[in-house]
Order: sequence, then structure tokens, then C-alpha cells
Amino acid sequence: MVYRRFGTVYSRLLLNKQDEMSSMEDRLLAMDKTDKANNKGRYLRSRPLDVGRGSDIPSSWGGQSRVQLIETLEKKALEYAELLLKAQQLKALDRPSNREYRSVLHFMENDGGQLFKKDMEFIYEKEDLVTLRPGREHAWLDGLLERMLRVLRCKLTMFLFCSKETREKTDDDSIHYYDRNRISTCVTMIITAMVLALLVLPIWLLYRFSVEGTIATSPDTIGVVLIFTLVFSAGLTGFTKAKRHEIVAASAGYCAVLVVFLGNVNNVGGVPR
Repeated sequence: MVYRRFGTVYSRLLLNKQDEMSSMEDRLLAMDKTDKANNKGRYLRSRPLDVGRGSDIPSSWGGQSRVQLIETLEKKALEYAELLLKAQQLKALDRPSNREYRSVLHFMENDGGQLFKKDMEFIYEKEDLVTLRPGREHAWLDGLLERMLRVLRCKLTMFLFCSKETREKTDDDSIHYYDRNRISTCVTMIITAMVLALLVLPIWLLYRFSVEGTIATSPDTIGVVLIFTLVFSAGLTGFTKAKRHEIVAASAGYCAVLVVFLGNVNNVGGVPR
């Protein structure tokens, strides 16, 4: 699902259409100036008069009326707008990840022997490639898990991450097929465990500090809040596509939860030691 975007070609086509429309725009403005100079401004104020002006066309216009030029300009404008939107859509497509690119490159250079060299040259245009697969928020974690599975390849990992259909795809030990749904489930479990750890660990540590009589302004307490807030922010950056202001807001909320818990624990008297 990796293809070329042909960004240079689209740029040349857009520049060509842009230059054509600029030339036609200059001709249209020149027609307007000619009518004003010849005291024929009535043609600019009334379209029916301009349409029915007949042979009253200056020789400098080359036999083309303003109405005909506008109709031609409209077609060019629609072609330009359509091409511009198509180029924008192609530009918005996701670029293949390094893992996807290396996978396709390895296949073409090693397993794609049926392809002619000329037919596979497009794969080397890395900056011009796009993928039709929608980008996932934690695709890098999927790739990391797959690399670990290749290193730790054994009967247990084959049983857990390979379905019967994927195991029957090949007998080659150098080719690995894993069930995508099972990998996604494992990644989801890993992320869930990390979220629970980010919620439980700091609360447990702050509670232990309170039991031991540590006040809220101690360096250890402040360090716990600071470190886990930074880890939370890093997790949002690495595992989601959240924008900067969303990361700041979520981190502030997470920090506020820890501070509120800390304040409530320290306000409780008679804590057994």
C-alpha cells in the first residue's frame, strides 16, 4: 500500500495552470481598461449589453469578446481548483513509517524477483512516497513488539501471536507472519497497564510519605509529583497524536489530581505509623 505522490509533477501542473490563468486575467483587465479609455463603460456596467455588443469589439482583442474570455477563464479556474484540491489531498496522506518502508524495500530487493528493475525504481523515491493505510497513534509500539517477537521467536510466542492461518502462509523460517489483531490486543494491554501504573504508583508513594510523616513540601514528595507528571506528558506525546495545548491541559489535570490527593491525605489526622 505504498505509492508515489508525484509531488514534483503536481507542482509543475499547478504552476502551468496558474500561469495560464494569470495571462487570461491580464487580458481581462486589459479589456476593461480599453472599454474605459474608449468611453464604452456601459459594457462594463451591463452584462446583457456586453453579450450583445456584436462586432463592436476592438481589434486589439484578437476577435475574442470579454464574455468568451470569461467563459474560458471559468473552465480553467475549475480545472485549477480541482487540481489544487487533489494535490492537497495527496499531500495530506500519511507517509509510510520507516518500518513499512523497509518492509516493502526488502520485499522488492529480495523477494520481488518477478519485478523488472525499472518497475521498482519508484521505491527509492522515499520523500515522495505515501501510504493508504491510516496512521495509528502507537504504531511504533507495534513495530517494537514485532521486533521483540522475532528475537524471542519460540513455540510460546508462535502460539500466542500466530493464528492457524498465519502459520500456514509460509514454511520459510526467515519469514514471520503475526496476527495483527493479537498484536493490537497485546499493545492495548501494555498501554492499559502503563495508565494504571501512572495512576496507582504516585498515589501509593504519596500515601507512604504521608504515613511516614513526610510533609507535602518535602523534596521527595515534590519529586514524585514532578517525575510522574513528566512521565505522563511523555506518554501522551509518544502514544497519542494530541496537540501541544492538549498535552499541557492533560498534564495540568494529572498534576492537579496528585496535588489534591496529597492535600487530602495530609489533612487526615491520626494516621497510624
